Amino acid sequence: MAHSPRSRQPRRRRWVWRSVFGLVLALVVAFVVAPGLVLAHQVLGLKKTVSRLEAGNRAHNFGAVAQQINTLESEIAHLRRTLGWVSYLRWVPGGVGQKYRDGQDAVAALNEGMKGVHVLLPALARIAPLAGYHVGHTHVRSGQQKIQAFVSQLAVLVPDLTRAYPDFKAANYDLALAHPQDFSGYLAPVGKKLLTAQSLINTVVKNMPLVDHSAVALQSILGYPHAKRYLLIFQNSGELRATGGFMTAYGYVTVDRGKLASIKAQNMYLLDAEVTYHPPASTVIATYLPVYYWHLRDANTSPNVPTTVQYIKRFYASIPGAPPVDGIIFIDTWFVDKLIGDVGGITVPTPKGPVQLNAQNANMKMEYMAEGQGLPDSVRKKFIGTMMKTLFHDVFHSHGLELARVLKTVNQSLNQKFILLNFNNPAAQKMVEEYNWGGVMDKNVSGDYLSVVDENLLGHKDNYVMSYHITTQVRRVHGRYQETSRITYRDPAVDNGWLFVPYHSWVRFYVPLGSTLISITGVDGIPPETYNNTVVNKTVFGGHVDLPARNAKTDPVATHTVTVRYWLPPGVNPARLTVQLQPGVNHQTLTVEEGAVTRTVAFTHDMIFHFPS
Repeated sequence: MAHSPRSRQPRRRRWVWRSVFGLVLALVVAFVVAPGLVLAHQVLGLKKTVSRLEAGNRAHNFGAVAQQINTLESEIAHLRRTLGWVSYLRWVPGGVGQKYRDGQDAVAALNEGMKGVHVLLPALARIAPLAGYHVGHTHVRSGQQKIQAFVSQLAVLVPDLTRAYPDFKAANYDLALAHPQDFSGYLAPVGKKLLTAQSLINTVVKNMPLVDHSAVALQSILGYPHAKRYLLIFQNSGELRATGGFMTAYGYVTVDRGKLASIKAQNMYLLDAEVTYHPPASTVIATYLPVYYWHLRDANTSPNVPTTVQYIKRFYASIPGAPPVDGIIFIDTWFVDKLIGDVGGITVPTPKGPVQLNAQNANMKMEYMAEGQGLPDSVRKKFIGTMMKTLFHDVFHSHGLELARVLKTVNQSLNQKFILLNFNNPAAQKMVEEYNWGGVMDKNVSGDYLSVVDENLLGHKDNYVMSYHITTQVRRVHGRYQETSRITYRDPAVDNGWLFVPYHSWVRFYVPLGSTLISITGVDGIPPETYNNTVVNKTVFGGHVDLPARNAKTDPVATHTVTVRYWLPPGVNPARLTVQLQPGVNHQTLTVEEGAVTRTVAFTHDMIFHFPS
């Protein structure tokens, strides 16, 4: 029986719908299911590779780590190609498209970063033993051996760093395009990791050129190819001075190709006794210390370390037979405390038996040995030198986790200005200043500027427990900018007559050159200072401070505030504020206020603030 046209029409429709359905299904399989399955398989493979890499890292097996890095590089390249199959997802609304774009940027960054790591693998293999990794039969034991090996490898590391830099730069660019804030809810950990990765790669890229350019300077600092001798100055931050503390001890450190050839340490008074240069003391020193002549031990009066170094060199040059030095290294109490903790404490020999020092008791025990026992000068002045020699012997022979703690402390202390460096070699000094490790006051600041410098004058060792709060506030008054800056002291120490006494100091406010003083309150004694320091391009306001005595724990904690109010010079834009930290200060907070914006932070390093114009 023949089919009518009407009976053939439903079959044709069914055939069309089946064809459409089959086509859609094929497209879904080809462009969604298949790529999804491939992506899932690749992500699972990535996780396994990362797990094997982490296991190799925990075992300090560099060969295993390198093998997994090569595997990871290949897997990430495959993942990037697979993501290209589903590039249409970038146009899907509802946040899916943005997450896809973020993921694609992150994978592209990983791809570029792995290329850079691959380039660096030969260099990493050379220095891996310095970090405790097993590479063949290479084995480096002590911290001193590791420094020597690092110095010898610096020259060959630089070419690899130069070749890898473009890959890391490209990775940084790609990763910066991703938006961590797009990942919320159950995806929040992804956003957090992405933010961490952005910060890490940005830091690497920012520092790679500096490491590259500084390699030769760093070799020179570490005594390669010629030995270097440095004057090491220990500053007691319990008695705060402009560059970090009273210069209580000194030493000579000789470094030869990364090896600590020798170290000698003595009380600063012994070196001061050999000085033949005796200029008159400044008005402040003569009035409040009080002394008639200016001494080497009080030479660190400028918070700009290069200026203080020139003062010290003038005294040092007058010492008959003083050995030449290639630079000056300042270290302070807080750094020494941390080092003592890093090496697990030290034992210092004394005529009355060994003294055990740890990070918690070092300051008080050293002060008691030096001041509290009533020992003869020859004995008490020798103790600090003996302590320094003992400590540095232990530091340079550290290894393993102990060495890792020491290196971390050195890095933190450089950034917090507990260590200050100044070298005769111009290339080395340039490197120090680029890293902000030299205690240099910024001469050419764009915008507003503030640095508050306090100097303990006969306050004994109150700065062990003293805390400071600095505030600065800018207001527009009759078309001009008026700034009010304050320092508030808080001293909980109870007067015991030898370590803690009522606090006396001289405080200075360094502000933009050409600022005009309106008022200063909270100072006493001789008239306040107001002058222009053209060496650092700053105007300075300063005066003497007396804190009230605290005779018992039941008495209120001693507090005091010094306030300066001044007009900023025309042309200074307060929307950008640079605040530089005084070296040697360990307990300090900072509040800045401009217009309707107020920010309070822990003040542990130099800071730049930006405000709405």
